[in-house]
Amino acid sequence: MATKTTFESRTNHSSPDANLSGRWRVISERSRVGFRVKKMGLYHVKGRFRAVAGTVELGPGESSAEIVIDASSVTTRMPPRDLHLRSADFLDVKTHPVIAVSAGAVEAGPDGELRVPATFEIRGRRAEIELTGHFHGGDGGDLVLHVGGQLDRHEFGIRARQPFEMVVGRRVELDAELALEPGGSE
Repeated sequence: MATKTTFESRTNHSSPDANLSGRWRVISERSRVGFRVKKMGLYHVKGRFRAVAGTVELGPGESSAEIVIDASSVTTRMPPRDLHLRSADFLDVKTHPVIAVSAGAVEAGPDGELRVPATFEIRGRRAEIELTGHFHGGDGGDLVLHVGGQLDRHEFGIRARQPFEMVVGRRVELDAELALEPGGSE
């Protein structure tokens, strides 16, 4: 499921240089994948996924990335809402237990910001989502990849029954911070 990626060498908050080449493993306990969605057009409901894993292969030439999110780990810190998000109305975790993300060709913009076309697979449907982001150092010399973007939940067949569909926004804002450490399985 990994997709090839090309990085241009930049400094500070952008693509990795040759010193960062190699395989990096996502440190699940220090990473976060967050989201927020408007409810009733008035306020945002925020949540996150507690379980994320994967590897990122970095290099001055071609690279690849594959991230897997445990869909059942969704939390908004409101248990009844979380149960509803896990149901067939939204993520349908019994049938589709994971959300898979693979990176496309990464481009570094003139300001050092990364543009990352990523393929998301949610509920068995795939769509390309444009993410933006940057790299920065983390605790203990690790690397952190920070990305954000927006998806349309209808592209993935996520439509709640009425009246819930009327009150939940279509656009879901994503914000992820992936702590990476050297290594990872082949």
